[in-house]
Amino acid sequence: MAKNQTAGKGQRGNVWVSEPNQNLTVSILLSPHQWTVQQQFWLTVITSLAVVDALQSVFPADYHIKWPNDIILHGKKLGGILIENALAGKYIKHSIIGIGINVFQKNFPDTIHHKVTSLMLENPNLKVDFVDFIVKIQGGLKHYLQRLESSRNEMLELYNRRLFLRDTEADFLYEGKRMKGVIRRVEEDGLLQILLEGQLKKVDLKGIVYIL
Repeated sequence: MAKNQTAGKGQRGNVWVSEPNQNLTVSILLSPHQWTVQQQFWLTVITSLAVVDALQSVFPADYHIKWPNDIILHGKKLGGILIENALAGKYIKHSIIGIGINVFQKNFPDTIHHKVTSLMLENPNLKVDFVDFIVKIQGGLKHYLQRLESSRNEMLELYNRRLFLRDTEADFLYEGKRMKGVIRRVEEDGLLQILLEGQLKKVDLKGIVYIL
């Protein structure tokens, strides 16, 4: 856990901006037993669910997951997850799960202030203990790991129920062209199922950009 993160990373090479002592920034080392590279999306599923559960425990609200792993509250980005895997052949040797949650920060750069929020902005009287928050996330990860073999379909459904913009028409950038689309669901392989101008497509993270 870092009180002051000076080089935070996000998806697509973006920078994670965080004021000192204001936000939760933590990395968790996980060593999945005999998980193949093809199973890596399940790390995103269980981490997203664990983070949402922890958030619900400190501030009950309607959280959403913006595929693949941003946490959204009231249409704005509250946090993000970045998972980096070290491989041994076709198996995942270990994973570093990076989690950033905007907690107390109230001021953000002008270029992004209309797109982000924090727990404090949503509830000015909120009190959060960072260590307790992390313990809740760790407990959630352990819980969902244990359930994974017997309840995989159920957990994917839980992830999809919280999918941001699901079944809602929105604007996307697909193959360099702006299109109207409707997100349907995310599948086991981590690909997004989306209806783009009447055609159902499966896309990966590089294939589509949200326009918000």
